[in-house]
Amino acid sequence: MSSPPDFEVLVVGAGPVGCWVAAELCAAGVQVLVVEARENRAAWSRGFVVHPRTLEIFDSRGAAAPMLAASRRLPTWHFAMGSSRLDFAVLPTSFPFILLQPQAQTEEILEEHLNRCGGAVLRGRRVLDVRQEPDRVVARILHDGAEQEVSARFVVGCDGAHSTVRTTAGIGFSGTPDTMVSPAALAELADPPPPEQYMQGTEQGLLFLIPLPDGRFVISTIDHAVMTELKKPWTAQMVRDSLLRISGTDYGLGEVERVSTLGNAALQADRYRDGRVLLAGDAAHVHFPMGGQGMNLGIQDAHNLAWRLIAAVRAERDGDGHGAEAADALLDGYEAERRPAGERVLEDVHAQMGLVSATGADGAALRARFEALLAEHPAVNLQYARRLSGIAVRYPTTTAPATTADGADGVVVEDVRLGARVPDLLLERDGAPPVQLYELLREIGPGRFVRLTIGDHRSGNEEEGTAALTATGVRGPDWAVRDGWDHRGSVLIRPDGHVAEARTW
Repeated sequence: MSSPPDFEVLVVGAGPVGCWVAAELCAAGVQVLVVEARENRAAWSRGFVVHPRTLEIFDSRGAAAPMLAASRRLPTWHFAMGSSRLDFAVLPTSFPFILLQPQAQTEEILEEHLNRCGGAVLRGRRVLDVRQEPDRVVARILHDGAEQEVSARFVVGCDGAHSTVRTTAGIGFSGTPDTMVSPAALAELADPPPPEQYMQGTEQGLLFLIPLPDGRFVISTIDHAVMTELKKPWTAQMVRDSLLRISGTDYGLGEVERVSTLGNAALQADRYRDGRVLLAGDAAHVHFPMGGQGMNLGIQDAHNLAWRLIAAVRAERDGDGHGAEAADALLDGYEAERRPAGERVLEDVHAQMGLVSATGADGAALRARFEALLAEHPAVNLQYARRLSGIAVRYPTTTAPATTADGADGVVVEDVRLGARVPDLLLERDGAPPVQLYELLREIGPGRFVRLTIGDHRSGNEEEGTAALTATGVRGPDWAVRDGWDHRGSVLIRPDGHVAEARTW
């Protein structure tokens, strides 16, 4: 009989996605090893946006407060860098805004959260390859010039667009290549425009400025004159010239500390799972950072995957063959749910890139027409706001009636809640002050289903380990009532916060 693996799960990559999946696993008692090739956390950020659904996920585990305290909130956001803003203030969430926060800061906060959950990041350890065996994955790791092999029941590749895990597992990365590039420069501006002009569009292209807490700016342009020069390295002078072409001024451009380029390639892993190897974040999908969706998409990957891995590890620990088969089906469900979600984001980004890269008077007219559509039709504006914010994600699900203790069957309701994420409802209780749902979810922790009953409680035969919450009602806001969260009945909430079953009586 072979010895057990060294760890239950190996997480490769300690960016926001890797830290989040590892924190969920550690909090549920899974033995996790997190390795990161970088010796130090990256100081340079390409991502700056934390969307509402991501904030909901973080808050349900107690990780949102440091971000909310340190970041700038914006109640509107853009689609294709247009001037007609998407109104996030009307979204049905307790977080009707985006946070502007450098991804390096997000990563630091999430690593601290991982530490509180009992995990740690081992840096300076580069995974050279992985190979699968019947009951484990073996990774070859380089550290301080020496190689060692580490085994785990499962490995999660969160190691970015050039993922070693994905490549050595033989998983393809398919899609469309770069056809244009955009600079991302870190610089000082002596005479910056007012905030309402941080995003500009002209016939020559588009400008996007992100102010940083230290007074510097991240400067990005879609410069129609040079955007297709894929192999030409961008310099500080090219950034100045681009500003002059698009805005007619360089805004007092000072020292340019760094210039990198962003391409519009849109690629997705052919599979998110291959046996005991799973992919999340940029290892599973990459796209131009239009709308700030990349990290947020990856966090939702991690949140969807973690509870499935928890179940799979527990089944293998117990040696339960039936449980292992069920857990295997759960892991297949990760790809079935998250790959389509990734496809939808890539489609949205393709559409935005089509708008911003359309040149000349025709392109300007196209952008103006789309901006008028967003400004004049609130329903369209809301639809796009829901998509970009992440709260529109709804997973397909199947349900069956369950028999309650008094013999009455609950009525399975196909409504807007089924498959959707559960917002942070304010629950009313007999003999106790109202309480936020997410506060209770924080106490329950990762890896458990939750049965939330509104109104009179009817006990049923729940799966072992399902937590039970009861409330006499739901107190506002208006969207909670409109979307049916105050219905008398119950919802079965998955560990990732999505509704597996909805019943009324």
